[in-house]
Amino acid sequence: MAARLAEQPLSGQKAYSVEYGACEEAICEVTHAGAEIARSTLIMMQAAQSMAFTIVIVDSYQVSKDIGATPADSGLLVGMFMGGGMVGNAAMTAVLHLFPNAWQNVRYWLCVCHVFNVLPAVTYLYLLYHLQALGGRALPLLLLCRFCWGLGSGLAGQLAHVVITQVTPLAELPDQMQRKSFWQSMGMGMGPLAAGMALWIYDLLPWQFGLEIGASCTSLILLQLLLGLAILRCPQSVQQHEHKPEDAEELGHTGSKQMIFLGACYVLSALRGYCLAGTEVGTALLLEARYHWSRKEIGLIIGWVFIATVPARVGYLARKDRFSVVTWIRILSLSAIVGATILFSSTFLPHGMSLILADLIMFPALYLGEGLVRGLMMQSVRSHTSISSNTASFCALQLNNFSRALAPWCARYTISTGKGQNLFAVGQLMCCCAFLCVFELGVQRGLKKA
Repeated sequence: MAARLAEQPLSGQKAYSVEYGACEEAICEVTHAGAEIARSTLIMMQAAQSMAFTIVIVDSYQVSKDIGATPADSGLLVGMFMGGGMVGNAAMTAVLHLFPNAWQNVRYWLCVCHVFNVLPAVTYLYLLYHLQALGGRALPLLLLCRFCWGLGSGLAGQLAHVVITQVTPLAELPDQMQRKSFWQSMGMGMGPLAAGMALWIYDLLPWQFGLEIGASCTSLILLQLLLGLAILRCPQSVQQHEHKPEDAEELGHTGSKQMIFLGACYVLSALRGYCLAGTEVGTALLLEARYHWSRKEIGLIIGWVFIATVPARVGYLARKDRFSVVTWIRILSLSAIVGATILFSSTFLPHGMSLILADLIMFPALYLGEGLVRGLMMQSVRSHTSISSNTASFCALQLNNFSRALAPWCARYTISTGKGQNLFAVGQLMCCCAFLCVFELGVQRGLKKA
């Protein structure tokens, strides 16, 4: 009897331990599911922001002609969106510095970003309706509107970077950042594609209600749908993933070496942004002004070029275990250089075909390659304490936004000087070569194990 009584507490304790373990496992599963929903929602929001950036590319040259502006001004109209993104990025960084756990309230910040995106979009739509009446005031007002439109993009970009870094296991960060870059690429392609489809539908309508309104209207509708869906799907809050130091890839960053490594990652982010934004905007201008493509055709073809990122990503996912991350970045960087070289082939590939082929190679290569670099950077930040993930992502995004704000103006100014496609190609080739050099000298040397 005494023996049976002595065994009862142990039996109850065992049952309690089993029940507690089951509850703890269930909580972990719920937390993991919430983190994945938050990641997916924020990545989808980044795609919508990229679409808002590129939606005006197709119409920007025509708008500049309607108000008496230069081709370079049309590039400024595209890039000013990223000027606002820099301010939004800085604002979110300041908030996260003052309130380090604010990133956990994901749904609240999505609502804030939604407001900063919808209101400027509606205003931009209104200004397009009244271009002729505004006269000389049209360009400053359009630029101001685009700047305000980019504020929400900057807020969301910094939030996404920090949240994804905090809720993701260290070993998964390169792939998650590459996933984010992939969907940003898709968003940039959906902008011109939506504009081209809007113009195509406009031509089929039995009534005409304004030539320039189609692309912006499509942008507003799709952006609202995407962001509204993001807010509904996202959990109210998320928690930081507890990681072990051995989960990360072994990185040799200490003191000044880590700063060199991070600095190289920042430069690669800027080069990627400059090359891609400049190529997309420059291609659109050359196809319209030199090769006399219609805006509808330009929007559709640029959109499909960006969708070429899909088979590239599928191929990467199918073969990613065959090579190390470093080797994959080298392969993608060399592919981008080959693509930039094709920009010089206007004689052998006439009627703008050289531009299309070059873009088909460059866009996927640069997006996937820089995404892997960004993942290595955030992995390094998470496994070392000398710099926070908030600060690291702020620096990377600021340089990326600055380069994407500057590139459209530079590309269209270069083309409008009379040097045309060849001078434009020189700039893009230099960026692609610099990307590989900076990676080899700054990033690859910081890795102990590839």
